[in-house]
Amino acid sequence: MNEKKADKLYRHSITVIKENQHKNGGFYASPPGTRYPYIYTRDHSVITLGALDARMFKEARRALVFILDAQKPSGEFSQRYDTDGVDTSYKDLQIDGNGLVLFTLGKYYEVTKDDELCIEFWDVIERAVEYILRHKNDEIDLIHTLNSIHEYPAYEHGFEIFANAACCAGIFAAVKMGKALDKDVRRWEKEAEKVKNAIFTRLWSSRLRSFIKNIRIKHQNSKPLGYDPLVSVVTDVDVAEYSPAYFGLIADDDLRIVSTARRIHRALWDEELGGLNRYPEYWDRNNGGYGPWPHFTLQLARHFINIGDEDTAEQYIGWCVEIAYEDLLPEHISTIERFELWLETYRNANILTDKKLVMINGIKQHPKWKDGFAYVTTPLLWPHAEYIRTYSLWLRTFR
Repeated sequence: MNEKKADKLYRHSITVIKENQHKNGGFYASPPGTRYPYIYTRDHSVITLGALDARMFKEARRALVFILDAQKPSGEFSQRYDTDGVDTSYKDLQIDGNGLVLFTLGKYYEVTKDDELCIEFWDVIERAVEYILRHKNDEIDLIHTLNSIHEYPAYEHGFEIFANAACCAGIFAAVKMGKALDKDVRRWEKEAEKVKNAIFTRLWSSRLRSFIKNIRIKHQNSKPLGYDPLVSVVTDVDVAEYSPAYFGLIADDDLRIVSTARRIHRALWDEELGGLNRYPEYWDRNNGGYGPWPHFTLQLARHFINIGDEDTAEQYIGWCVEIAYEDLLPEHISTIERFELWLETYRNANILTDKKLVMINGIKQHPKWKDGFAYVTTPLLWPHAEYIRTYSLWLRTFR
């Protein structure tokens, strides 16, 4: 890995985050004029975690105030907001957003011990936890969602692993904050333990030696679950299967995570382009062409750092350093051939939306197009936040 370039990308990633925080506190998913000029709850939370690792505590606090203020009366955090905190969602329920907000607030509290912020928003915390628990199925103690990290209901509608790990970790974070503030959070802690145990049993396959993606269920409270009209189990490899460790529910050196990470690496490392794909190509939801994603590559890089595998960690981080164009990271990259295949199928199906046309225009105007590469949505703030978190961990561990 070129450490000089890696350090430069780290410093520029901090700049990118600073420059794309609105005065109201919200972090744009991508800059105004690009594909995602909104504050997406999921992206915003991860970007805030990146700000914390960069010791941008004032910016992190402003970001948390923005998202906590934007909560719906029901307790839900929506898919996305405009800069005034107005709901602009176009997707159905994504309950991992509730977990991520709580998880991020908990990480902020661990570092700052900002009692004032938690006291001010304790009613928001309560509503967020209770909203999650209203979506827990008491038969198998897992949380139901319509969408999750890939916003793809075909494979995520049900008891999906990323959503469950995020929500479980978020409730545990609320429990820690509640105990520090002398609140009675015993019921929350008990429910979080149930979800954690269910993740380790129902979303673990001893045959595959891996966590699995999803128990696909249409209705949250179908009784019995086996007769639900959508019932099935998704065991296809997916980067989301690393999420129990991503959210700290299990250690990276636990054999269950070690074998899960190996499975992800074997199946999803892109042999042509390098980097980690998010799921199999045959899922056929490859906006801009099938290819690797830097933020998912960086998430798994932290696993290899945490188990002391410096060579593989540097393979992952180094790939992100090399594909960064002018120190900017895209959402993902592809080849022109894969891009054209995707474009043909979507054009023939007549499902090219205005948003995708903006994306296509950006891909073809990117300088890397002339080199044979499709760079999709540059920059995206999420991978810059993951880079800050991963590179700083790499420095602490190996340097």
